[in-house]
Amino acid sequence: MADELVELAAQDVFVLLGVPVPDNIEIRNNLEELDTHDGDEDSKISLTEGELIRFKTATDPIVNDVTPLEEIDNSSTDSLTKSEKEENRWYNPAMNTGLERSDIESLKKLLGAIKHTNPATTVAALTKLKKEPITNEAYQNMFIAQNGFEVLINILECNNDKCMIESLNIIYKMSENYGIQCSLCNLDVVKPLVSILLFEKNVTVKSIAAAILQNISKLRKGRKLIRLNNGIRILVQSMKVPNNIFLTPVKKLSLVNRPIVKLLTKCAGTLNSLCKSLKSQEELWHCGFMQLIPLFLKTIHVNIQLCVMSLIAECCRSRSNTAGQKENMNYKFKLALKEFNILPQIIQLMVSSIDEIAEKAAETILFMFEDDTSIYDILLKNKGMRAIFEAIQKFQNVQCVMVILITVLWKSSMNTYCRAIIIEDSFVNHLLELLSYPYNDQVVGYTVATLTELWKSESLRPTLRQKALPKYLELLRLSQHDLILTFVCTALSKASSDPESMEIINQAHGFQMVLGLLPSLKIDQFDKYDDFNGSEMIIAATECLTMMIHNMPNMNHFKRMYKALCDLVNLLTHNHLDILAAACGLIEVIASFDDNLKFMIDAGVIENLTKLLPTTHNNLRANLCKALGKCCRVGIKGRKMCCKYILEQLMVYMETGDQTVKDNIPMALSGLSVDPLNCVKIEILGFIPFLRKCMKSSNSEMADAANKCMKNVRQACTGIGQYRDCKTLSTLEEI
Repeated sequence: MADELVELAAQDVFVLLGVPVPDNIEIRNNLEELDTHDGDEDSKISLTEGELIRFKTATDPIVNDVTPLEEIDNSSTDSLTKSEKEENRWYNPAMNTGLERSDIESLKKLLGAIKHTNPATTVAALTKLKKEPITNEAYQNMFIAQNGFEVLINILECNNDKCMIESLNIIYKMSENYGIQCSLCNLDVVKPLVSILLFEKNVTVKSIAAAILQNISKLRKGRKLIRLNNGIRILVQSMKVPNNIFLTPVKKLSLVNRPIVKLLTKCAGTLNSLCKSLKSQEELWHCGFMQLIPLFLKTIHVNIQLCVMSLIAECCRSRSNTAGQKENMNYKFKLALKEFNILPQIIQLMVSSIDEIAEKAAETILFMFEDDTSIYDILLKNKGMRAIFEAIQKFQNVQCVMVILITVLWKSSMNTYCRAIIIEDSFVNHLLELLSYPYNDQVVGYTVATLTELWKSESLRPTLRQKALPKYLELLRLSQHDLILTFVCTALSKASSDPESMEIINQAHGFQMVLGLLPSLKIDQFDKYDDFNGSEMIIAATECLTMMIHNMPNMNHFKRMYKALCDLVNLLTHNHLDILAAACGLIEVIASFDDNLKFMIDAGVIENLTKLLPTTHNNLRANLCKALGKCCRVGIKGRKMCCKYILEQLMVYMETGDQTVKDNIPMALSGLSVDPLNCVKIEILGFIPFLRKCMKSSNSEMADAANKCMKNVRQACTGIGQYRDCKTLSTLEEI
């Protein structure tokens, strides 16, 4: 019968719509007047089939977006943006969740029982709810639709510990899901959780609340809410417990104190997540957390130690800062590590039995090299070098730890005394073995970099020449990793100063292999340049070629290598300033060979050099002056440069505060002064007083260039004067 009464199971649709739930619902095919029944207090509401469909749609579950947010939070604002206030969830009524109407009814009954004023009934209902599939996303969507979290959050305001523990456990298990974390943030659950940490005496309740905060802190919005509710200060305060808790195994603690370890672990984990925000780091600094770190690092509880060590590494990490007082936050943390004598503990943690702790300890030490040289003294006083050696041998098969440790060793090898310890401990042999490290190219690259620093020790050079140099050449031939090739080029550059090493390089055709690293692209393909080669590798290769030619002046490898010369001239059209500086340095030594110079001039080297003159990059300016000095020895080209106001640009260089640029200006003037017209302009523009000062310089190369330029100017001016005198005399004789 079309007009019969039907009792629906999903009466919750009216709750979702914000209206009271009627007891009886009548479904009708067409609109009719509502019938009232005398003597029956319950009215029957009739719905059309179209209206019923709309109500069914409203009861369909919500689908959560599980896409993780960004890990790094550089935000400094205290207010939440509009996008952060919006719930990151989408509604998809067509999604089939596999839930039955009975599931909805069962959940409604459980939530109703949880609201019961009798604590025993509430605990029983919570226990039953905990056995439901609460980690299932479909069930969680239904739980949200039934306002389940509002019910659980209200229980947190009661005074019954059992009810609070069960409610918190359910929230904790569900909060591991990204969508639930978003929902909890929207419901502002942070405020009651922080209040529990502040006022609740039951440690178990506090530890579960801290665990939920740790899950919420995975979101950027969650981190802000915790900070804005004074959560950082309260978390730090919660970690101030008796010292014996940190030094006693859990099994030996009393049953009362065991939950404290869990509380400490969760608080440390939450603070670790919060430190992704610079604003949180600033607040943590003012909470007195630094004074507690030595005790946290001494603890035998590994999870606490790991969280605190990760926090320290995050606070010391350099990254783009916002303006204002947070500008030097990471420097303050590094300074505090030294002032509170925490670094010796961190050095010893590099040999921890836990990979993650060793990695974070090494990472922190690596960050310490960025600011000052005091880290070298700390390493030397606390046997830091030997700790690094031991850690490298211990974690040789753990790639992520090895990369950081070998980088720390490379940084430390830049100090004379640290290098001496490496040599004394015979660790060089182990480094030579790492040149064949099969697991990670970065380890090989930084090993080459470390051995390159050890080349400074003359006593070690024979060993490196015999064992390391052939391996460098093999890596140059076989490797395709930019980091390895960069450091190999740097190593060969330094080795080229040694005649015996240069002979080994020549026998292996090392010059040609390094030359092959330079780009061989047409000018119209330079927009794709970065897709093929790393800039650091190109710079290292260019500087390596420069040093090879400079150290072996009779080795004219570039003679008749016209394609390579064209590529080098084309390299001057790139927009990377450091690459341009390195290219100018190479052109300066190549231009010493007349055959190469003539070919490069025809290829447009001077025109390309002149386009670089307006730069403000000091290294490029200095190398550009030297390149111009060598390339402008041909008079006709020098005259062209005079017409392009190049000398006026060199006047600008004279006003720079960089002494290296000033020292190289005479190099450019000596080449330009080959043309008499340029000599006249040099005198007119007022270069003479500057050249006279340069002639007295202790820099012999600079003084020689200034002398040469002054000589050319005098000869040109004398010649012009004699020409004028002869012309005047000839005119008088005609008269």
